[in-house]
Amino acid sequence: MAGKVLINIENRYIKSVVLKSLYERNFDFLEVLDENDLMLKLDIFRESIIFYIIEINSREYEAQYNLIKKLKSNVTAPGFSIMAIIHEGTSEIVSGAKDAKIDDVFLIPEKRELLQGSFNKRLDQFIKKFPSAIVNNPEWIEYRKNIVSAFSENEDLKREIKRAGRGKYPVSFVMGRIFGAEPEKIQDFYRRLKSVLRDTDRIMNYDSRTFVIVCPFTPKENLMQVENKIRGTCEQLFGRNTLFKRLDMYGATYPNDGRSVEKLVELCEKGVHDSIVISGIREPLNELSREQLEEYKRMLRLYKE
Repeated sequence: MAGKVLINIENRYIKSVVLKSLYERNFDFLEVLDENDLMLKLDIFRESIIFYIIEINSREYEAQYNLIKKLKSNVTAPGFSIMAIIHEGTSEIVSGAKDAKIDDVFLIPEKRELLQGSFNKRLDQFIKKFPSAIVNNPEWIEYRKNIVSAFSENEDLKREIKRAGRGKYPVSFVMGRIFGAEPEKIQDFYRRLKSVLRDTDRIMNYDSRTFVIVCPFTPKENLMQVENKIRGTCEQLFGRNTLFKRLDMYGATYPNDGRSVEKLVELCEKGVHDSIVISGIREPLNELSREQLEEYKRMLRLYKE
């Protein structure tokens, strides 16, 4: 598939029309359950999200528009476009969409049989604004998969593991992922973190929001000390975790958890992914609907299938 589209549509018929149109245009899709679920999926799938389609509910449109404004005003939020599907063209709802800076509005036609054709035309116009390299290049969604391979080919890390094998000492890896911070502040975070780590520890970029700390001579039982240094530095600069700003971490140690860079990094990425999913569950488990529980289980299985 060429990219992911977030959808939040309650009406079954409208959803079937939208999903058919997306499928015909080779888009994958992710359904959004609520605000927490939206932020969770933005965090996990940000690099592959192209746009968001939301059905505006006449009873809840003010809350929906407020959330969209929050996303649009947040400089650290992903710069994807939003299409709103509106049932009633009342002045309040239409002007509210404009005020929320929604990129495109699709008004549902009165005649049901016109819906599929009208939506197809509007969607084709909407996606013209996206670079063809993003919409049509199948290699684009392979980006995150390729990161692990490229990182595991780092010759310095391979030599570090070989030296550890010969010298029979442990090497610990801690992966951290920062969500909701401006790029310049992430660089400041790296500088501050370096000052509290040992000279032998190294900070390495994994992607634009993810880093890996490589700690020679650090056994698995001391991983918590490294994580506390990372967490303390992050809280000093950004404050504690919130819905819009968060640090997720996971650590693995050679030789306890794996004997190759690729295996250790893979374990760290799985752990960070699961941490993001679990931290996104803000309600007590006994209050979650069956649909929400199944959705969280599905996301936790992404790395286990």
